[in-house]
Amino acid sequence: MICLHFFEGPFWNITPNWFDWFSVLVSIVSIFGGYWIATKIYSKEKWDKIFEEKELLSSEINLFKNSLTQLSSSVSNQIQSLKEYSEKQDFKLEFNQGVHADFLHFINVKYLYKEIGVNKHEEIHKINRLLSSLYTLNDFRTSLRNELRTYIKKYNFHEDKFYSYRKLLYTKYFELCNQRGVDFIFENGIKKWKFRDDDLFMINYTENRIKIFGDQEVITEGGLKDRAKLTERFIIPLVHISADYIPEDYNAIEINDIANEVNTAHTDMVYATTTHFQAVNSYLDILVDINDKIAEYLK
Repeated sequence: MICLHFFEGPFWNITPNWFDWFSVLVSIVSIFGGYWIATKIYSKEKWDKIFEEKELLSSEINLFKNSLTQLSSSVSNQIQSLKEYSEKQDFKLEFNQGVHADFLHFINVKYLYKEIGVNKHEEIHKINRLLSSLYTLNDFRTSLRNELRTYIKKYNFHEDKFYSYRKLLYTKYFELCNQRGVDFIFENGIKKWKFRDDDLFMINYTENRIKIFGDQEVITEGGLKDRAKLTERFIIPLVHISADYIPEDYNAIEINDIANEVNTAHTDMVYATTTHFQAVNSYLDILVDINDKIAEYLK
């Protein structure tokens, strides 16, 4: 019973006074105050982040649109250069340094989609096609330059062989005249060779040569005017003329070989030119398509 008396002492009968209640109140206020302040800070940070995100979105979109505007101008100039080059075919093609999409490295494309929204499928498809086209410009200038270099290299290679037509008109012809001619006469100040009556190869060769020099559509005082017509009206007929005297006439074999080389060279030049300008038109189509997509996006 001694223990019971101990627990019934005055210490255990103490009741909370006003200070205790005040302390509890302060604690409660502190808790709610801290929560309110934390909520305000979180809300402010949230809105600041949203504002910054909107600012970043706006700046990314503006940068993208400004870059597209500049690119469109460069592409338009390159299109004009390609058209002029295709028309003149003079081996002189201007390259616009602004035809590239390097600005894509500095743009976060997710903002382009964010501006559109996930539910606008048609708009998303448009931006996908635009970006796909822009990425093709990564190696556009290099590819176009390589195409031009390759064409010029091929053309020059075949052109060197084509120049053998000069042998058929001049050096080789005069060599054969000295070997096979029996006499010559001057007619209107021009030396003309005479051949044996049975030397039909040289007679026909000479007639073909005289005819082509009288054709103003092919040769003028300024030199060769039309390579295609020279091939059609002189080289190919000479192939047939010389072929009639093969294999018994060694000189006919020589002339036939040179004429065939010239004809083949001209064919290869035409083919190289045709395929090159088909490629140029492909580059042109790419640029026109890109410009159309840019215009569609910016409108």
